[in-house]
Amino acid sequence: MSNGPGPDHGDEPFRASEVERLVEDIDLDPFLGTPVDPLAEPLEQPVPVEAQTPPLLVLRDLLVDERFPELFARALRAADPDFRELFPRDATPVLRDFARAMRWAFETTEYARGDRAKVDEVVEFARHLGADHRKLELTPGHHRRFGEALAHTLRHLAGRAWDDRLETTLGTAYRVLSTALQQGAAVDEGPARVGATVVEILRPTRDVVVVRLISDVMVDYHPGQYLSVLTPYAPGVWRRLSPSIPSNPAGQIEFHVRDVPGGVLSSSLVRSVGVGDRWVLARPLGMLEVDRSEPTRDVLMIAGGTGIAPLRCLLLDMMRHADNPRVHLFYGARFPGDLYDLPTLVDLAATAPWLTIQPVAEEDEDPWWAGPRQDLPRTLHRRQTGTLVRAVTQWGSWADRQVIVSGSPEMLRATVRGLVAAGTPRENISFDRP
Repeated sequence: MSNGPGPDHGDEPFRASEVERLVEDIDLDPFLGTPVDPLAEPLEQPVPVEAQTPPLLVLRDLLVDERFPELFARALRAADPDFRELFPRDATPVLRDFARAMRWAFETTEYARGDRAKVDEVVEFARHLGADHRKLELTPGHHRRFGEALAHTLRHLAGRAWDDRLETTLGTAYRVLSTALQQGAAVDEGPARVGATVVEILRPTRDVVVVRLISDVMVDYHPGQYLSVLTPYAPGVWRRLSPSIPSNPAGQIEFHVRDVPGGVLSSSLVRSVGVGDRWVLARPLGMLEVDRSEPTRDVLMIAGGTGIAPLRCLLLDMMRHADNPRVHLFYGARFPGDLYDLPTLVDLAATAPWLTIQPVAEEDEDPWWAGPRQDLPRTLHRRQTGTLVRAVTQWGSWADRQVIVSGSPEMLRATVRGLVAAGTPRENISFDRP
């Protein structure tokens, strides 16, 4: 019997829709007995294969077919239970990235036409990727079963057109790349992963969270680098986050994260992060740095939104040096209140005569729905209104500076294109791809 108002459904069995809702996120395949080949049924429309097309380019065409990521995800889940944990629940975005990388490798090798340097470039890329994949702690068995699932998927896509030449070419290419991946993973010393505990959370704006952690052991990264991070808010999803403070013996690390609509991780992280949560950190990567080689050049830094984090890390590191080049930092956001790190930057500039801060906002005022914002400090240069690229390029080409850019993919594209169009040499501009 029910003690509350309304009809009594206490003895009514679950409706089908409620059962489906309860189990939709549970992967039941490992518990259902003998595994079934998910690619057993032939495709009605396999990928067309021209007999005169070189084998590497045929494999490329199979990889770029829109059905590949979903089919490969199924094959991986059936090939090894470990892959269910190594990949996020929706593995198709990761596998699309894999397909793009393999496409580049196959095309570069095919068009090299015997140029050893070009082939070595592909192998070196695989070694670099293997160093990053060290965080996954893959075994030779994982690599073998991954290759088997890949061959099974491409064979399925090709249908009757699959032949011995494609089998042999794929086997040779995968063996070379897999060996390079394992070589790259074996180069580094020390732990592949480091645990870290969230100790403090700041929310400077409604969609930005500043997360402070203490790592179990010191993570030795260079200022401006980023770390691969695994959190409990999106299982299997690794993300690149840039520390905003330099590495230190206390293991203190700070990350800035913005809630990106539709993001796989950012939304759940910003909403759910709590003190005491455990994160996993992997090896540092990235090339952002201030070039101190002679002759010393002054520096132009351009940061959009949370892209300020790695540049602030560089600035804090520069504070350790007695002599520094002049730095002109343009710090931009959509609304004035989104310039959340401006107070810290102003404090830095107060003790660093070589640092100039120029705040930029696309809108002149904050929207009503943004809620209360902190009062922004006054800076030597008044805040400009407009896009970052326009604010920067109106002062000329900055052709004599080393230029460091950090922000969202859209901001990076617009800023780099604008700088080059204004006359900045492309080789003077450095940024890390998200």
